[in-house]
Amino acid sequence: MARKRTVSRKKQTAPGFTTTPFKTPDLPDYVVAELRYESPVAFTTSSFVAPAAAENEANSLNNVLARFDIATVRSQFGQRIADVRNRIELAEALPAEPSARVLKAKGADAAFRQSGFVQIVPKKGADAKKLADALNRAKPVWQAYVAPRPVPAGLTGSSVGTRLFEPGQGYLYSAPDGIGAADVWGLAGAKGRSVTICDIEGAWNTRHEDLPAGISLIGGTMISDLGWRNHGTAVLGEMVSTPNSKGCVGISHEAKAVVHSAVINGVFNLAQALTNAAAQLKAGDVILIELQATGPNGKYVAMQYWSDVFSAIVAATAKGITVVEAAGNGNENFDLPIFNNTGLQKDSGAIIVGAGIPPANFLDFDGSGGFGSAYQNIGVPRSRIWFSNYGKIVNVQGWGFHVTTLGYGDLQGDASENKWYSMRFSGTSSASPIVTGAVACIQGRAKAKNGAPLTPAKVRSILMSTGTAQVAGPGVPLAQRIGPQPNLPKAMLSV
Repeated sequence: MARKRTVSRKKQTAPGFTTTPFKTPDLPDYVVAELRYESPVAFTTSSFVAPAAAENEANSLNNVLARFDIATVRSQFGQRIADVRNRIELAEALPAEPSARVLKAKGADAAFRQSGFVQIVPKKGADAKKLADALNRAKPVWQAYVAPRPVPAGLTGSSVGTRLFEPGQGYLYSAPDGIGAADVWGLAGAKGRSVTICDIEGAWNTRHEDLPAGISLIGGTMISDLGWRNHGTAVLGEMVSTPNSKGCVGISHEAKAVVHSAVINGVFNLAQALTNAAAQLKAGDVILIELQATGPNGKYVAMQYWSDVFSAIVAATAKGITVVEAAGNGNENFDLPIFNNTGLQKDSGAIIVGAGIPPANFLDFDGSGGFGSAYQNIGVPRSRIWFSNYGKIVNVQGWGFHVTTLGYGDLQGDASENKWYSMRFSGTSSASPIVTGAVACIQGRAKAKNGAPLTPAKVRSILMSTGTAQVAGPGVPLAQRIGPQPNLPKAMLSV
């Protein structure tokens, strides 16, 4: 089992609260093994199986398992064992390392491609890396890796009191400062009507006074931790806060919100969470991935770096569901050679979101939280904020700091977290809901105006071609791409 980290609980102050760090859940490490398409191997709950002609391939994998104490073997995508066995016949008919054209010609659909992802959970977490290394030497395995331990793609720090309320919810208002959400709400459907948004992360306070009733958990197990709960609540607040005489108002406040935890069967499994959510959504709906995990350089990267997640995103977008994904807060360049042939240099169909500097470009953490001195100027609005990942696959940006929303309690504290508000939600986690809200507004408008939603590719193209351009800043040239900031009035002209 993974070592549980101990963290301090919240400390109430007046009039705000001190935010808490994210607690790492005590979940086991495990291995994702991706079988080669052409390997006619399937698996049961304890071992690998194959027809007589490929018995040696199955035996090579079982010999690896025999060297470790294995708790479970199962489909990473939750497929039934009987369905997994169906992969054998098609795999036998494939040439070595088949091209996408050959796979399509043979009828290898998303279900077939995902049938080769195996989740193997050792009883000893320390064995996961050794197990992955051993599986990578087995012929039937394309790649094996220790599954990432994702965390919310936000930033944490301490803050009390009610300082610097400006810019408030400035991201709602006209370009170039905001995305122009309030400018388009008068258009039919442009508040996100008839669109469902599914946020995938770890926990939420769905009882917050400024969230609509009926936000349901459609899968997974919530993490019982204040940091995770604050994060999820803040994300929902940007998109679907109810318009009334108190609190905030969401960018797409007429959209329906649902949530899905990335914890499934006692482990982090974003790939299956994506697949489960996509099965419950329809074309025109939106999935938001609010997670990041540590990549090969020891920095946080976008979740599509891992091939099971990449595959799940491809399948969801093929269904007509727009996937919005946080780029992550690792100050990482996705164009580096180390990321060649990975999901950080391939198009999954998702909209990848970087974080830009907001128009009120000053930090006010009073020297705490690792952000520097009080009211420190951090650069040029709409230039890349220093922690945001960047690269050719990053499509658009949102505010990476000073986002006013729900949770945390630094803007308004109370004895009940149902009344907490923040003016400092930050990271690609604050940027991604801004873009997700914009997507819901566009799709709601498309349904009302045209009778049908746009394709995910069309939505992405519109956001990129009509957005307010990225700006260069000291040490952050345009070559460090995070893309433009959405401009909804211009975008609506292309719907």
